[in-house]
Amino acid sequence: MLVLDAAGQEFSIEANSDASVLLLSGEPIDEPIVGYGPFVMNSEGEIKQAIADFNSGRFGEMTP
Repeated sequence: MLVLDAAGQEFSIEANSDASVLLLSGEPIDEPIVGYGPFVMNSEGEIKQAIADFNSGRFGEMTP
């Protein structure tokens, strides 16, 4: 992972074989970040709630 600040830096990427690159950008949100597994929220309490919601099926279903 490469994180650039707002000062506008340059970077280059070289691959010796086929590669995929995902480039994302956005404005800083200036909020706390807590991550656990696939969940990213603002607090440990929100993480626990997201896990409970997921385990109870509130995130919906995906068909294989």
